[in-house]
Amino acid sequence: MKHVLQLRLKKLWPLLFVAIFSISAISVDRLKSHVTWLSDPLREGRRAGSSGANSSAEYIAGRLKEAGYSIQMQDLVGNRRNVIGRFGDAAKYIVIGAHYDGQGTGFLSASDNAAGVAVLLELARELKDEKLPVSVVAVAFDDEEQGLNGSRYYVDHSPFPLENAVAALVMDTLGRSFMDNSAWTLFVLGTEYSKELAGVVQKRSRTEMLVAGTDLIGPRSDFAPFAVKKVPYLFFSNATHKDYHGSGDTPDRLEYTRLAQDAAVISQIAKDIARLTTKPQFLQDPIYPPTEADALERQFAVIEKERKDVGEAYRLMFADLRSRIRTDKSREAPQIAATALLAFATPRLSSYMLSFILGPFYESQGKREIAIAVYDEAIKWSEGDSKVELEKKVRGLRSGPNGLALLKPFSDSTMPQRSLTAHINDPE
Repeated sequence: MKHVLQLRLKKLWPLLFVAIFSISAISVDRLKSHVTWLSDPLREGRRAGSSGANSSAEYIAGRLKEAGYSIQMQDLVGNRRNVIGRFGDAAKYIVIGAHYDGQGTGFLSASDNAAGVAVLLELARELKDEKLPVSVVAVAFDDEEQGLNGSRYYVDHSPFPLENAVAALVMDTLGRSFMDNSAWTLFVLGTEYSKELAGVVQKRSRTEMLVAGTDLIGPRSDFAPFAVKKVPYLFFSNATHKDYHGSGDTPDRLEYTRLAQDAAVISQIAKDIARLTTKPQFLQDPIYPPTEADALERQFAVIEKERKDVGEAYRLMFADLRSRIRTDKSREAPQIAATALLAFATPRLSSYMLSFILGPFYESQGKREIAIAVYDEAIKWSEGDSKVELEKKVRGLRSGPNGLALLKPFSDSTMPQRSLTAHINDPE
């Protein structure tokens, strides 16, 4: 009987979570409505500069205005614009942000990032009713997909003094399960640069959270320009899946109850940060989360339990990395582990990571068998000259220890080994 009761409670938990953890301001129906509108084919995939992106900007501005925010349209070049809403008169403020541009015609870009915008709009609605001691600045960034151009422009031309920003909370790629596994994961990155934000996240920690350093993914979303300006930040994401940046990223594939749960968590974290009695400080020397290795291990364990489609390259890498993240205390180990997981999550986009990060890493470690398997995997997703070069590389490795290395070896110039700010300031 006790076992049956436990099973029933487990099934009811997602619904109880929304009812108990958050007041009803964050609505599943409203989230779905926002995503559906932004992901409609009429929006043309919201590519920056398109009429679909322009109409999306107007939609976002309209919803923020309805919620009581004062609106500014911050024009960039090439018919692009950030949408900025502010609520409150306090000089200090908290930023909540998400990019609204997408991949363009043929790509509905639902999880990336209509879902992030939906959460932004619902957070804006909820936070303005909280009587917070700081103002709320909601920013929908344009042109993220072409190089974080909207957020770069925003931090360089902020209408409000950046020194008054308490923190920036950025959402990107939400509503789908990481690697398409049944286990849900909410990535929370950025705590390493602020003790105060780390304390808030620890207070609100949940089993499904993966708290890690942003160096595991590099500067690949709109949190990065805030880091360059030394504004404390948090980045929230459910991370990549098989349809990431693909035509299958459609609104019907999002899990809206889960999205509402994550929005409730982010909302509570935002409230806690806004009510801190001292302004969060940006750390020059990051302090990485001590639970990082355990969090990565959980991802490997889920793959081992659920996935029967793990190829030779990933089988070998995952076995090695599960051991490596426990014994190697350098930042390189979790960076390589995260890169392997991201490559596995979206195979059709994995060629670069396999060819120029993972394969060369295993060469540098003298793990020839793993390196060959990694390059073989990369060949499946390559074409043209890149495929030819990879095939030459594999033949050279198989010929023995004197085989020629025909691809650029892993070095300090590759993204996983570089600091966040260094890559933004010198992306080449």
